[in-house]
Amino acid sequence: MARWKTYRFHLGSPLAGFSIRMALPILSWSWFQMRISTLLMLVLLVSVAIAWRRDRNDLADQIIDLEVELARARGVKTSWGVEQLYGEPNTKNFGDYGTAWASATPDGQDEWVIAQFENAVTPSELRIHETYNPGAVNKVSIFTPLGNELVVWKGVDPTPQGSGGGVSKIPLATIWQTKKVKIYLDSKNVRGWNEIDAIGLVDQGGEVQWTRHAEASSIYGSRYGLITVF
Repeated sequence: MARWKTYRFHLGSPLAGFSIRMALPILSWSWFQMRISTLLMLVLLVSVAIAWRRDRNDLADQIIDLEVELARARGVKTSWGVEQLYGEPNTKNFGDYGTAWASATPDGQDEWVIAQFENAVTPSELRIHETYNPGAVNKVSIFTPLGNELVVWKGVDPTPQGSGGGVSKIPLATIWQTKKVKIYLDSKNVRGWNEIDAIGLVDQGGEVQWTRHAEASSIYGSRYGLITVF
């Protein structure tokens, strides 16, 4: 605890002027040590939390690697399944084709898609290949290296409703590196299945990465419609 000591300040000559008396705290060494130990403890706790988050993200990446290898070994894709988002676009025409992802219902709820890529980059743009009932994309977020979700774009889908399809180019204004993005779809207000064929992440140099793993809020995915990959 701090002690208080009275100090006298004199302005002027020894024979004339005025004096001010002021009580100021004197911090004891034990008080200073306590504050330093508290600061060090906070630094330690933050370091442990960051290390735990990074280890969890590394484990998640390893699980994704395993899932990708298993998908390649199976050599098939489910029609309208989430794995239809993997790799470069391969739906040749606009329309309701099983080579694109579709949600479980056409308008039952708002939907989202998470796309993960091979390498973390500072992004400049996201390219969403919409092939059926486009126009539902209304928000995009990225995940930072520590796993925090950060919204980087909100607005009207660049590919308009009723246009059949197109490539929505979404600018991603952020200084964070990322290899994981989340796309939100206003599905309830854009009629029909809002199907997506592929998602590309563009870095500052213009290089494009395609989705290597994906998740979705729901999946139509007809189990009886398997498409051979290899």
